[in-house]
Amino acid sequence: MSSIVAGIEMGGTGCKVAISDTNGQFTEQYSLQVVTTTSENTLLEIHDWLALKKSERPFVAIGIACFGPVDLNKKSKTYGYITTTPKPGWQYVNVVGAFHDLNVPIVFETDVNAPAMTEAALLGDTSAAYITIGTGVGVGLVINSQPIHGLMHPEGAHIKVERISGDDYSGCCPYHGSCIEGMSKAQAVAERLNISPSLLSTIPDDHPVWNIQAYYIAQLCAATMYLTSVERIIIGGGLMKRQILFKLIRKHFHQILNNYINIPIITQNIDEYICPSQLGDLIGIQSALDLAQTVVNKN
Repeated sequence: MSSIVAGIEMGGTGCKVAISDTNGQFTEQYSLQVVTTTSENTLLEIHDWLALKKSERPFVAIGIACFGPVDLNKKSKTYGYITTTPKPGWQYVNVVGAFHDLNVPIVFETDVNAPAMTEAALLGDTSAAYITIGTGVGVGLVINSQPIHGLMHPEGAHIKVERISGDDYSGCCPYHGSCIEGMSKAQAVAERLNISPSLLSTIPDDHPVWNIQAYYIAQLCAATMYLTSVERIIIGGGLMKRQILFKLIRKHFHQILNNYINIPIITQNIDEYICPSQLGDLIGIQSALDLAQTVVNKN
């Protein structure tokens, strides 16, 4: 049975906050968009809105799907923190602690593990990867219907890449340079074109930069499939609204595999294996609400 819960989708450029309906689903009426500025101002704006709304729409738990890296180890002194993020001013910020005084259980997860859980459930899978491509690149993994935790959480976007022929771009990851994130996030695409990331929507589908980007994302898909054998790879994020990328990624994925994997969903139904989100732009906030619902379901 579902209950009224709150969800927070913490993003590097913007956040979404919502209080669900009685079925635990997103409702536009009780939602808020917040621009991500300083950690203090952003968390305070979210906190104060939830505190104000709680009296008129009492929620019983909060789910937070957060950009990272984050600390998911409940035994750690920094559990619930954003840790070594490259985002200025957000290193070692206590996200969970900002909402403790609301006096409800809080579930904390990455902004890619949470969507992976929701997508797998919607598709009837027990394993799935959720990859987001936008301001950053993230990878979430669900195996046997559980999100992957361990030493920390999956950070597949920082695997080093094999360069596509003719690409001499050095990469923009401050830690690794030419890792997958450093070669394929929005900043990387824009810097190849010498434009602002805000102008990427003006670049036509037939521009060769999209084929370059797709090659690196396909490498991430192949590595994810080889290592985890997930039943599905879902790709979302702002840049994936450009539908030509799915076609290009699937093409490169097949070329990378080189007929090594002979399974029908790969050889015949690749559109079902590497696919867009079932919920589109709502996947982040709905997955945060679904996180909160896991606490309700345990009680």
